[in-house]
Amino acid sequence: MAITTGRTAILHRNDFLERFLTYNTVFQEFFKTMDLIDRGEALKYETYDRLINNFLLNLKIYGVHCSSFLEKEQLTNTLFEEKLNLYFIELVESLKCLDTKNNQLDRSKMQLAQQKISDSGRAFVQIIDHNIS
Repeated sequence: MAITTGRTAILHRNDFLERFLTYNTVFQEFFKTMDLIDRGEALKYETYDRLINNFLLNLKIYGVHCSSFLEKEQLTNTLFEEKLNLYFIELVESLKCLDTKNNQLDRSKMQLAQQKISDSGRAFVQIIDHNIS
């Protein structure tokens, strides 16, 4: 179902897109922090466990916002929701690059995860663009 084009719907859509871009940037910053921890350049108390907790908290907060938007705009069970869910799956799967028991980062898995997140994010933005037109 396409998003309606009323003035309120446009404001909601713009707000949603702005939050998507903001959270996308936030999630990218987590990867930079992973790199800093791996190189030993992060603050002493910054660990992968703490980073994962913060990452999941941000993911949960963003998920609540997305859920509300999907219901409000009647976009549940649509391609829009499917692409958004795939984006969330890639975000969660990206945490597999961390070994919290040994406090290690698998850089090749991290780079692959970043690429998958980027690809799924682009696919989702294309769906947003398609629903706008």
